[in-house]
Amino acid sequence: MQLLSEQQLVWSPTVANSRMNRGRNASGVNSYEKEFKFRPEAFLESKIKEHGKSSWLDLCCGEGIALLQTAAHIYENGLQDKVRLKGIDLLDLFKPGDSRYKFMDFEVMSVVDWVPDQQYDLITCSHGLHYLGDKLKVIQTVLRGLNPQGLFIANLDLANISIAGVSPDRFLKDFFKKCKIEYNSRTKIIKRVGAVNISFNLEYKGADDKVGPNYTGQDAVTSFYAMRK
Repeated sequence: MQLLSEQQLVWSPTVANSRMNRGRNASGVNSYEKEFKFRPEAFLESKIKEHGKSSWLDLCCGEGIALLQTAAHIYENGLQDKVRLKGIDLLDLFKPGDSRYKFMDFEVMSVVDWVPDQQYDLITCSHGLHYLGDKLKVIQTVLRGLNPQGLFIANLDLANISIAGVSPDRFLKDFFKKCKIEYNSRTKIIKRVGAVNISFNLEYKGADDKVGPNYTGQDAVTSFYAMRK
């Protein structure tokens, strides 16, 4: 089996999947609310009440519809000076935004290359990790980018991670527990409150985009690692 590098993976038709998160709403049907059991706009408002401002970074944000809907809510409620919204996606498919939403921006880049530009109250990745190569690197980076009480929440299928010589399921669940990272095997949701510096002590070897569908029914990417010596 020939594994793909990150540079090769970005050209994969599996990674360019347009059916998973491209048009997901903030709330209601087919939404972040349904997926993660909270409304992003309500979460941000709660943070404003706590410390006067709030921020949300949405990785693999697709068309950015959830961010745009949240921006509209924020603007209509006069909270635009207290909020920052940012979306990152590999493809430039973002829906046009309102020019008044100066507090929101989109960036086209591979999430694997992202480094925090600030600490965020909320970082989400709805069904985006399925298509990334070095998934664990992204999780490490995200957890450095949280505020002390910030929330990271994402979909993660451990079946799409391979670690040479060990059971990835057991290794990662033990590691998550040690680092106070919640993982729900039924919902395939990973979650943590508060920034933390972690290291999986694994070497990324590459990715396979030919593994077929995961639990979502859509083709996914499996990431391969080996223990560092």
